[in-house]
Amino acid sequence: MLKPSVTKFVEESYRIEEEAANSALFTTGNGYIGVRGSFEEYGSIRIQGAYIRGVFDEIIEVMEPFADNEYMKKYYIDEEKLRNFEYQDSVINNVDFLLLRFSIDGETFYTWEGKILSWERYIDMTNETLVRKVRWENTKGDVTDFEFERFSSFANDHVYCLKVKVTPVNHSKKIEVMSGIDTRVKTGGQKITTVISGKVWENKAFAHVNMGKKYGFETGTTTVTNLYGAEAAWKDNSENGVLSSAAEFTAEQGKTYEVEKCVYISSSREEDVSQPVILEKRYAEYFDEHMAEYKKVFELADIAIEGDELADSGVRFANYHSIISASRNDSVHSIAAKGLTGERYNDFVWWDCEIYQLPIFIHIAPEAAKHALMYRYNCLKKAKENAKAAGFSGAKYAFCSSVEGDERVWEYARHPFMQIHINADIAWGIINYVTVTGDKEFLKDYGMEMLVELCEYWRSRVEEVNGRYEILRVTGTDEHHPYVNNDAYTNYLVKYVLEKTTEYAKTFGMDNDYSDIAEKLYQPLDKCGLIPQFDGYFGLSRTLEEAGGSAATGFQMKKSGLYHKSQVIKQPDVMLIYSYLNMKPENANYALNWDYYEKMCESSSSLSFAPHSICAADNGRILSAYNYLIETAYIDVYDIHKCSWQGVHSGCLVGAWYAVFRGFAGIVCREDCIEVNPHQVPWWDKVSFSFMYKGSKISVTMTPCEYTLKTDSEEEIDVIFKGERKSLCAKSEICEAL
Repeated sequence: MLKPSVTKFVEESYRIEEEAANSALFTTGNGYIGVRGSFEEYGSIRIQGAYIRGVFDEIIEVMEPFADNEYMKKYYIDEEKLRNFEYQDSVINNVDFLLLRFSIDGETFYTWEGKILSWERYIDMTNETLVRKVRWENTKGDVTDFEFERFSSFANDHVYCLKVKVTPVNHSKKIEVMSGIDTRVKTGGQKITTVISGKVWENKAFAHVNMGKKYGFETGTTTVTNLYGAEAAWKDNSENGVLSSAAEFTAEQGKTYEVEKCVYISSSREEDVSQPVILEKRYAEYFDEHMAEYKKVFELADIAIEGDELADSGVRFANYHSIISASRNDSVHSIAAKGLTGERYNDFVWWDCEIYQLPIFIHIAPEAAKHALMYRYNCLKKAKENAKAAGFSGAKYAFCSSVEGDERVWEYARHPFMQIHINADIAWGIINYVTVTGDKEFLKDYGMEMLVELCEYWRSRVEEVNGRYEILRVTGTDEHHPYVNNDAYTNYLVKYVLEKTTEYAKTFGMDNDYSDIAEKLYQPLDKCGLIPQFDGYFGLSRTLEEAGGSAATGFQMKKSGLYHKSQVIKQPDVMLIYSYLNMKPENANYALNWDYYEKMCESSSSLSFAPHSICAADNGRILSAYNYLIETAYIDVYDIHKCSWQGVHSGCLVGAWYAVFRGFAGIVCREDCIEVNPHQVPWWDKVSFSFMYKGSKISVTMTPCEYTLKTDSEEEIDVIFKGERKSLCAKSEICEAL
């Protein structure tokens, strides 16, 4: 297991059984490309991965779920459709350009050969660099030190750089360096890519690759490798799909030699990739350019928690994975459930994006958030086609979205097709972005068109029942309960979206008015102040009856249970209303709902931990809030769900930042003000971070004694601190005793 150490997460010894999981945790990337933490000397299948945003194609996806109880048979798996299911879109694994191999007196350095005398590998979150330090002894007793370092450039999306220092400790033997591109990669265990052309000349290699037959995307990858400290000629030694060259020299004991490898990667989505692009600068120059840009992003995303190294390191690690998951420069695709750290979930864009992932970028990198929303705008035409095909008006977005916006849900899974809350989630993302950034130009040029089409969908989707509008036959955010009526999260959010779109329409002089639907849309609420998650929820059993064997638990369930008969839920639904949506339903009792639904949630989805942390903090359960924060940040480090090797849980990890921002610091950005209601952790000495609000940077410091807000804004910003309205500007900070 990785050990937290302030701005690093350290692997202190090589354990082959942890290699797959750590390859996901040690991903480097820049939002355009994600490169898993496989070893330079050899990228094992299932461990190696280099994924370019938006480069998809079709794979054969082998799925063999078995319905072994009534719930799975009737409510989860459509076995008739399972018979037809075979092909599915997926992000496609690019060539392995990390390949950099060393032989000492004829023995190749591999982690599983010879003897490892010392080992340290870590991600440095402050510079997005993966470092590995190894002292290795071959079978002849020759001891050699290797220090590997690599990063994905934030200055140029297409640049990836590696550097290795090699020091012979007790010998002066021949050392061979081999570098190039391994084209023998697989996606989902299948050979999808084909090499169009490839060549090796001197210290350079180039691969022009077709990434699949359906979309026909192509990639071009060029590597340039240089050896410093010794004179050696590079010779072509390509074979069996490996495009490589090698150089050999006789080493001097105690002398350090350096090998630098600079890589240019691009896809046909951006440019012609049929010819090599040669990078001519040194590693250090590219690193300096990278740091000039990365520093800006990391410093704004960074949260420092003094007095608690576990939380401090965990939140920083989660934030690192968040900032490498989103594109800052284009809208060809959006933020996926695994970021760019693995193939699981095929790199599709889900509702996680707008509800869970977008908030951090709205507050720290508004341009990245805007790109994510522009991806939805680019898919609007397809969303309108989806709605028409389903018999509705407006726009119906895909629950699982690939590159074209068509529905990519696994056709045999019943419940996702009914998760139409995605059409309120996207609207919420637009509204949230405009609320925090004040970007009315985006709203006018793009946002309103999407909002209106989404509201037209809801106008055609609601049904009038006994004088009120209801939303029937849906699955809410809790996937354990499909085919329900009036899911609370969906109904409350749709009402808000209808009201807000109507309000925006008036400001633009548009005649789109949805207030009639909003006023009559049923908002579930029991007389005691509890919000029923859906019609009939409280009439279900409060325990979970088990039936069947173990097969059902492979579908994100903790037990083989008859969930349709039980109140046990997979993940928050009602509690999202309070936490991520920041709503305060009239006559609903927040504490009562939190106490009830926390006990009913089995948290078999990683999307449970962050909203639970926020709700616990809001209701004064600080220890619970803290424990949920740790689970949020360490979901993959601790491998809580036993699947970290598939890729990190991006939708969960982004919640670490938001849980501190919204939960403990107690910040909610409204259209006309910033609300602050802090909840202190007694053992935290100080928490400090920054965020953006309407173009201005706000700095926050919270200690056990006081809460300070500063800004660079010349204009006054209204802040409601614990119910009292105050004014914040560059000349007037807010400092309140706690």
